[in-house]
Amino acid sequence: MQPGDSITAQTPSGTITIAADDELTRTYTWEGASRSARLWPRPERWYGNLGAYYPGPGEHWREHHGITRGVLQEGRQNFDSAEGALAWIHKPWHQQRSAYRDDGLFVLFAKVPERRQINVDVIQILIAGRKPTTLPGSQNDKIK
Repeated sequence: MQPGDSITAQTPSGTITIAADDELTRTYTWEGASRSARLWPRPERWYGNLGAYYPGPGEHWREHHGITRGVLQEGRQNFDSAEGALAWIHKPWHQQRSAYRDDGLFVLFAKVPERRQINVDVIQILIAGRKPTTLPGSQNDKIK
């Protein structure tokens, strides 16, 4: 995300807004509260993803509905084919907590109350190095 960008996604876990305050600082807003974190650049791919992350050490946020930490990431994930991208999207952990658009923008928002955390992933899916123009099953209206 570029500074000033904002994404709002409706997922099975609820609605999340992610705002890019600067190159690496993000503000996450859900259920009427906002919390911020500064992401760490990821120097090499982690499970295919290259970008930035924040592993959520400790309880770094003021409590909101039982949540005191965020495990956060954003980046790009490249696949050889649409079928490969869809197989990744439809993994059980992703499918139950995410939404994606035809252009490959994927947002995962999960609440993990037993760990007092939210997980938020903002991933740009690429197919053969390019943004797709269509992905079957996309929910274009759920990500703005």
